[in-house]
Amino acid sequence: MMKLPEIEQRASDALQAVLAHEKKYGSTPVLKSIKNQMKFIRDCASAGKNPIRELPEGQTFTFGILSSREFSSPEELQVKEELNRVSRLLC
Repeated sequence: MMKLPEIEQRASDALQAVLAHEKKYGSTPVLKSIKNQMKFIRDCASAGKNPIRELPEGQTFTFGILSSREFSSPEELQVKEELNRVSRLLC
């Protein structure tokens, strides 16, 4: 069973980490995509809905793959860990 309040909190934490990174280093299309996914997950969980089931048919979350490609420095890996926490809760 999904822990929606925890998912909401972790998605919010991850979103804040991404926003802080973006403020410091600038926006990229990848960051925009990750932000949108975190907002979607947070908002679904807040509404009591399973974020995975709310995705349109045939779509999946890609923030894990995107962050693996985008983040490599120690500071970026901290942002990636926030995203990984969300991912683990969605499994």
